[in-house]
This record gives sequence, C-alpha cells and structure tokens, in this order.
Amino acid sequence: MILLLSFNAYLWTRYDPPPVLGSEGPKDVFSGERAFERLKTILPQSSPHPLGSPANERLRSRILKELKGIGLDPVENDHWVSQGRGSKGTSLSLARNLLAELPSSNPDLPAILLSCHYDSVWAGPGASDDAAAVASLIEIASILIKEAPLARPVLLLFTDGEEAGLVGARGFARFNELAARVGIVINLEARGSSGGSLMFETSEGNSWIVGQMAQGLERPMSSSAYVSIYRTMPNSSDLTVFMKRGLSGLNFAFIGNPKHYHTPLDNLENLDRGSLQHQGDQVLSMTRQLLSTEWTDPSSSKDAVYTDLGARFILSWPAGRSGWFSGAILLSIVLSFLFSGRTSRWPTQELLRGGICWALIVLLGVTLGWLSASFLQHLDSTPTLWPDRIHFDFLVPVLVTAISALATVAIIRTDPTVFYFLHGIALALGSLILSFTAEGFSYVFILPAFTASLASFLLSFSPRPTALLHTACLLVAAATSLAVIPFIKFLPTALGVFAAPPLMSFLVALLILPLVPLLTVLSRRIT
Repeated sequence: MILLLSFNAYLWTRYDPPPVLGSEGPKDVFSGERAFERLKTILPQSSPHPLGSPANERLRSRILKELKGIGLDPVENDHWVSQGRGSKGTSLSLARNLLAELPSSNPDLPAILLSCHYDSVWAGPGASDDAAAVASLIEIASILIKEAPLARPVLLLFTDGEEAGLVGARGFARFNELAARVGIVINLEARGSSGGSLMFETSEGNSWIVGQMAQGLERPMSSSAYVSIYRTMPNSSDLTVFMKRGLSGLNFAFIGNPKHYHTPLDNLENLDRGSLQHQGDQVLSMTRQLLSTEWTDPSSSKDAVYTDLGARFILSWPAGRSGWFSGAILLSIVLSFLFSGRTSRWPTQELLRGGICWALIVLLGVTLGWLSASFLQHLDSTPTLWPDRIHFDFLVPVLVTAISALATVAIIRTDPTVFYFLHGIALALGSLILSFTAEGFSYVFILPAFTASLASFLLSFSPRPTALLHTACLLVAAATSLAVIPFIKFLPTALGVFAAPPLMSFLVALLILPLVPLLTVLSRRIT
C-alpha cells in the first residue's frame, strides 16, 4: 500500500511543469527564462491590448523588432474580415497579422505553421493568453534559425483579433497565398496561468500525428479523451479555422489557475515560468520531429486511441481496435473466473454480495460526492466555475466518496477473490461499452482491465491464490492510477465546480475499487 501511495504521489508530480532552464542554458534548448525576458520586452506594462487599440499597435511593433533582432524578415498582412451581418449591415474588422519564414532547403515541401495570437481581451493584459506564446515562438525561432537551412519551410504566424472572433486566422486562411503551402499547424494557447502544457486538440484522422508526438515529446501530457472532450465543447481557437480548411494540426495549452483567464490577473506576475518552459519544450520538440520526418500529407484515415503514461511516453492504437481488445480481455477474465469458480465453488449469495458491494461503492460515491459539491455551491453567495477555494470544493466530494466506499466495504463483507473477478469483469464491460460509444475514453478501462486479465489467469492456476491476490489488486490499482490520475489533476480546472465533481467522485471510486479485496481482509483482521 505504501508503494502504491508513493506511485500515485509520483504520478501527481509528473504532471507538474518541468524546472525552468535559466538564461545561461544551452542555446539549442528552449529556455523558459529567456522566453520570459522576451515576454517582458514585448509586454512591458502588462496592459490590455485588444484588436484595433493603440496598445496593440505598440505591441505589434515590439514583436516586429524582436523578430528582426533574431535575423528574420517579418511581414505585416492586413485583412479586412467580416464579423457577420447585423441590423445595421455587415461589420468588418481589420486584422494585422505578422508572418515570418525560416530559411529552408526544400521550400516546395508542405510547411509547418507555428501559430499564436498577440491580441488580448479588453479585461486583461493577456500575459498568458497569448503573449507567452508569442515570446515562446520568438525564442523557438531564435533556436531554429541557427539550424537553417531547415529540411522544410517553417512559418511563424502571429494573428490579430483571435479574441474578437478568430479574425486574423480567418483572414490568413482565406486571403494569404502562403496558406496554401501549409501542411500542418501547431497552435499555442492558454486558458489559465500555470500547469503543464496539454496537447488537447488535434484534427480528425490523427493517427500519424499521434505517432509523431509519441516519438518527439519528452514529457507528453495528452490523451484521446482530452481530444474527445474538446470536440464536444463550443470553444474554438485559431486552429479551428485551419482545421475547417482541411489542415491537420495540434493545439497546446496550459490551463492551471483559470480564475486568471480573461481578467486583469492574467499578468506577468501570475504567469508560471514552468508552464512557459513546458509549452516551449513541447512545441520545439514537435517541430524538430516534423522536420526530421519525411511526409507530404500528415492526415490519416483514422483517429488514434491514446494516452500518455505518467507523462513519460505515449501508448496508442488505431481507433476501431478497442472493441476487439475489450472483447478479448472480457473473455479472458470470464474464463478465468469460471475456472476458479469450479474449484472454489462460490455460492450464488456470495456473487450477489460482491456485485451489490461494487455497485454501491460507485453509486453512493458519485451521488454523495455530487450532493456534497452541490451543498458547497449553495453556500457560496457568488457561485463561479473557478472559485478561490476550488481545491476545497473538490476535496470534500473526494473525501465523501472515499468514506462512503470504506463504509460500504465494512458493512458488506464480500469475498475478496470474488470481488476481484467481478471488478475485472466490470472493467472489461466498461471498456467494451466505451469502445462503441466514446472510444477516445476506452483506454481508461482497458489499461486496468488488461492488467486484471493477466493477473486473473495467474490467479486461477495459482496454488497460493491469497498471496497472489494482494499483488494482483495492487497491480490493477497502479494501472488504474496511470489512467485516472491525470483526470483528477486537470478536471477541476478544465470543467470547473459545476460539472467536474460527479466525474471526480466516479474516478475516486474507480481508484478505490481494486483495493476493496485488501480492505476487506484488513477489516476482518481488525474486527
């Protein structure tokens, strides 16, 4: 148990940003400190700079100066873009994009477009959203230009008017002839001021992209579940425009401290330099990976089901295979269960007790967790998605879920081995259902179910099943943690206190379930 707790603590810290590389670090490696110095240069006053404002004009001039200072020849592209037709006619906005190209030896190959926006909302200075990305791209360009000529074109696009309706991206995609040369887009965003940089969105048919990401990123934080969630949300970014034009792409963003998002608190003081470091590392590594690979069309016929494992590496397989995996896992666990049942002769009453215990842990945990969260929100006179006490708002439902699970185990004394097999079957059934309804999430159940199937096979033939059962439970719990800990880390900031608590309660119940056989044995020893 101590090992499992240590493993979970390790996983939790893996999803924090990496240490910041100082300004004296190697010049061929992204430095968060150097990028932050650039950020202070282009955003010296931390004041809002929305589309069309004098502050935005001054910011654009500083970006131009920085780009010229690293040896690039940037150009300004002005585009009048329609904002829609109202009662008084069509509204037009002038977007003033900045564009630069790095030298390449094969200019006819499809280009890599590195994109971010430089305008802010009226309410805040936009240090994280998205001036940090501007500084990161300038720092990345200063590294890549020393490696020129590059294997293929790399374009830098700093769009104007993203906050006003993706105006600059729409203008570039529709009117700029360079848009036809783009093969893949890497977009940088932020919806907060801290945390690791998540790759949260891709174009459809992303199998090849995910494969490149798996090879190129050293600290990947991404999964097909994130992509599936974002595709159902009404949010959009510059990448949305490019994907509608049929381009492939990836979107990176950090989302910690969302209470700073689009407020005066989105300033230099609140920006986590570790987030700046991680985002720069991710984008530079991905760009280098795409430069080192021969390709003409980055799209694939299918999406990938994938997840990072402890932000170490990426496990993936083509969409459509999850159902086959889940079916094979389910068959394996059921056969092992039937074989063990023939030798152990479990009574029907014991099977029912185990099933009821499993269902109550999930249903009671989710229900009570949701009710406790709703009660806390009711006490708040000014409810908001991301309150200052957000960690407390989630800690209470998590504790309520855990306590209800422990109480259920203490009251319903189930057979440990029976419960283990039933939990494995439930995981396999869950993965099978998700494979046909929401395949991007299927890995959450497939990873622990696969682990349970291997241990079930050994358990059914073991001369000492009790000793092996303890190890099997811990292994399934560890596999569950690999799939679940990132959700518990990021759900509060991604969805807020209204939508996330029941999901958090379910995930906590999922973490506890593989430990029920061990808790049952412990409960019997105590009493």
